[in-house]
Amino acid sequence: MPSESMNVKVLARCRPLTQEEQNKGAKSVVKVAGDKIIVDAAGKESSFSFDAAYSSESNNLQLYQEKYEALVQRALSGYNVSFLAFGAAASGRSFLLKGSDQDPGIVPQMIDSLFRQMADSSKKSYLVTVSYLEVLDEKLTDLLNPHDLPMEVRQHVQKGIYVEKLSEMVVQSAEELYRMYDQGTRARKMGAADIKTHRARAHSIFSVGIHQKEKQSSKLGVKSVINVFDLAGTDTKNSESGSGTTGLMNLLAALGDSKKKGGYVPYRETKITQLLQDALGGNSLSLMVGLVGPADSSYHDTLATLQHAQYARSVKNKAFQNMDETYTIITDLRFEISKLKDKIAAATEPNKDDVDKLEGLVHDLQTAKKQTWEEKERVSKKVEEERKTNLANKGVLEWVMDSMRKGSQELRDRLVILQKEKDQLTLKQKEKRKELDDLKEDLQKKITEFSKLTEKGKMSESDTKSRVNGIQALKEKIKQETEAFRKLRQQMKVIQDKQTAEREGSQMQATAMKGNLELRKKISQEELSKLEVEHKAALEEELERVKMEVQQDHTDIQLRVAEGKQYQQQEAAALDMELAQLRQEKSVMTTRLELLQREKDFVQKELDEVHQVHKEEMELQQLQHFQSFRQYREMFEEQKAVIDQRYRVLLEDAIQDAVFLSSRNTELVTENQDLRQYIGELKDAVTKSGGRIPPSDIML
Repeated sequence: MPSESMNVKVLARCRPLTQEEQNKGAKSVVKVAGDKIIVDAAGKESSFSFDAAYSSESNNLQLYQEKYEALVQRALSGYNVSFLAFGAAASGRSFLLKGSDQDPGIVPQMIDSLFRQMADSSKKSYLVTVSYLEVLDEKLTDLLNPHDLPMEVRQHVQKGIYVEKLSEMVVQSAEELYRMYDQGTRARKMGAADIKTHRARAHSIFSVGIHQKEKQSSKLGVKSVINVFDLAGTDTKNSESGSGTTGLMNLLAALGDSKKKGGYVPYRETKITQLLQDALGGNSLSLMVGLVGPADSSYHDTLATLQHAQYARSVKNKAFQNMDETYTIITDLRFEISKLKDKIAAATEPNKDDVDKLEGLVHDLQTAKKQTWEEKERVSKKVEEERKTNLANKGVLEWVMDSMRKGSQELRDRLVILQKEKDQLTLKQKEKRKELDDLKEDLQKKITEFSKLTEKGKMSESDTKSRVNGIQALKEKIKQETEAFRKLRQQMKVIQDKQTAEREGSQMQATAMKGNLELRKKISQEELSKLEVEHKAALEEELERVKMEVQQDHTDIQLRVAEGKQYQQQEAAALDMELAQLRQEKSVMTTRLELLQREKDFVQKELDEVHQVHKEEMELQQLQHFQSFRQYREMFEEQKAVIDQRYRVLLEDAIQDAVFLSSRNTELVTENQDLRQYIGELKDAVTKSGGRIPPSDIML
């Protein structure tokens, strides 16, 4: 198969000074000139050349379109692709890979481009898989399914370099793939006890496998993998340098330093360097970005990063198109196994090398079967169930809840739009309320002034009429503005209902918390809190409405009194009775609210106690289930060992029987030939004696 030889492409990028660095009086010592990065500190200038260099003014979209997009297209042609982000802590690796809402990183852009291009190819079928691995101080962690099983870096003739026990999940859409990346990244952060030390020493590999074949065609398909490496460079501020980081620096120096070239390449020195064999010197089209900060306080880290990134430019890869020969390999292995079995059965004595080779071929067949599309989809479904339990057992409930609460990007966008509309309506409501308050204050002043003038009798009939008309006009305007305020409240209610509907829709993701009592409680508490806030707002709005109506009635009464209306004693008594009844109802309602609050507190306390009891029972059951599972697992392993031993004994017995039967068959064939010869001689003797049977001693 023809290969394509090319050097690793290396870019350099310098981020801007952070606000914290500026507050500390840091100075920039890095500048970009063409494809060079120049570091100037204390009068000492160092220059580093790359395939391209980007200043702090560049954005992720520019980098992706100029350098990454073409490589993603090559991945869809069956070539392995590696993207490497290399730099010390706080150099901008996370921003390059993940980005922000305003400037998405390389990974989200890659995911969108990948599925967009696949959607445009209607003649092909695709299977996309994902895995996410963290390497910290030689410890491997499955970020998508954080189990406790031992994980090791292996090498296989079919699979190449891989990590044993690393979960691989099948995804169907760009949204699902990005959600996996986002969840794994947040799980990575939550798993760190010391974030600073973690960032300085931890590496990660986000892998997207792409399998494709022509629809309704017997042609071989192609497969490829895009590996995104987040590589922690040297950190001179951190006294504890991880072995993986040191091994990485040694590997880059061995590959690119002219003084060390041609010597031993320490791929097997650490786990991260083992996993980098294809990206740096193997079957991959690779692009590395060396990321640095401009501050003089990061001078030594900047020099080390640029020097080792420059080494990578000398690394030569040999990439070739990966044909998906899984089904052909399975057929060939079955044929080889069948031939070897026949050979062993026909041999007079079993050959130990043949038996060992047979076992190796059987193991290769089992490995090949795991690479089929059907098997990958089956295993992915199994892993999806396992990861829910493992995430809960790891205590990352908040992580899961945050994932559920966020939901898809489309849902988040809708909620943001609704919130903006709600904020705008809230502002309009405040302005309208202030306008109403000003109008009411103005009306109150006019009524008071009118009452005083009426009492003094200093107004003419025309003046009285003019003032009354002015008061009536102001009342009409207040009425109109009150109606407008009511419509605003209705619009606010519609938006609140939409927000509630969206949140209820997002709860469909709650399947991820199935069986998790603690998570259910937290989500219920959150929804209850939101409901209480909404009800409180609705109650305040209703009180405001009642208050406005009372003020309106109060104004009407004042106006009627000012116009000279006289209340009869009977009317006054009726008003007093109505007022007393309202006061009584207010007292009753206040008492009811207090009783309801007490009932709520009591019920809440009861629920908390029941929850605690239920939680303890669940934990006990989980412990019992775990112990039972462990016992069953031990029994299974024991029985498996017994069966394996029995299988080996039966196989050896069968081989010995086959050898014995083969030997006995040979003996019988020889005896048969001797008997045939004897019978022929006997016939000749009878013929010579004229039909008489000769004496036995003559025959002998």
